[in-house]
Amino acid sequence: RGVIYIARIPPRMTPTKLKALMEDFGVTRIYLVEEDASVRKRRRKLTGNASKRYKEGWIEFESKKVAKHVAANMNNTPMSGQKRSHHHDDLWNLKYLSKFQWSHLTEKVAYERRVREQKLRLETMQARRETASYKHLVETGKKVDRIEARKRKR
Repeated sequence: RGVIYIARIPPRMTPTKLKALMEDFGVTRIYLVEEDASVRKRRRKLTGNASKRYKEGWIEFESKKVAKHVAANMNNTPMSGQKRSHHHDDLWNLKYLSKFQWSHLTEKVAYERRVREQKLRLETMQARRETASYKHLVETGKKVDRIEARKRKR
């Protein structure tokens, strides 16, 4: 099986549209990376456009030969020949990844997810420690205030 990397996904291109465009070549799987949440939030605020956008993607074909052929022939060609299409002015940016398997991609995605979860867990632990130390300082401050109040009563 052959894998192709797509360096740029144009706006309004979805995995379904991409699969429809490539279905003649025997696509088995498609994975597209969504844009960051912060970038999407900023874009929504500025333009009002709330649609999902994708940055990059990978397509797996049934045959390596077909994948190489598609990457070689479709790279730097217009995505759509129809003038009314949203993707008329966009060019394909494809690269065949030799010796690359789909499992490499899934491992990478799983690793990034684990790293993100680990980072989040560390941040929550740090926040808990900070709140616990703050509570401890507040309690000791209250104890000191009570002791001083007792001393003043005497």
